[in-house]
Amino acid sequence: MVAIDLSESMLRVARSALADRYSNIEFRHGDITRNLGIPKSCDVVFSVATLHWVGKHAVAFANIADAIKPGGRFLADCGGKGNISSIYEAVQSVLGPSEADGLFHFEDVSSTEKRLVAAGFKVNEVCLVSEPAEFDSPETFRSFIATMILGAHLAEVDSGEKNALLSRIIDRLPGMVVDYVRLRIDAVKL
Repeated sequence: MVAIDLSESMLRVARSALADRYSNIEFRHGDITRNLGIPKSCDVVFSVATLHWVGKHAVAFANIADAIKPGGRFLADCGGKGNISSIYEAVQSVLGPSEADGLFHFEDVSSTEKRLVAAGFKVNEVCLVSEPAEFDSPETFRSFIATMILGAHLAEVDSGEKNALLSRIIDRLPGMVVDYVRLRIDAVKL
């Protein structure tokens, strides 16, 4: 098994959590938009909560296809078109455009299917699934929004203004809900 991530810190977390229990995992620092160096050796490639950070899906899919044996599967789950749209709209209304806006790449079904086929996959299924996450505690919701979703946006803001801006953003939301939309991929390498 090979675990690949662009983030050294994510690899450290994975090693810490998995290495003692699974001695057959090789942890590699790598960029999915570059050749992975494992030509046609994988039976399965799976990705969870990663591809929405990748701006070049066509290149990523081609590199993933190069790593999979014919008949092997590619399974993925990531943010899809419409993901966190209410939060994004609230952020835009309060902060306006930001460099952090380009961090996420929430793709649609049609574009994803075309890119998969172009990379050499037969598509079993690509779909968007709404999976809202509801919070019971205002403090937990605020902390989650601030760190998990708006960390890069708020990093650009003076520390004295962060709480006020975060309150303005949260006040524009329809409730303590993160409107997740997942893009699910199931494809077979031809």
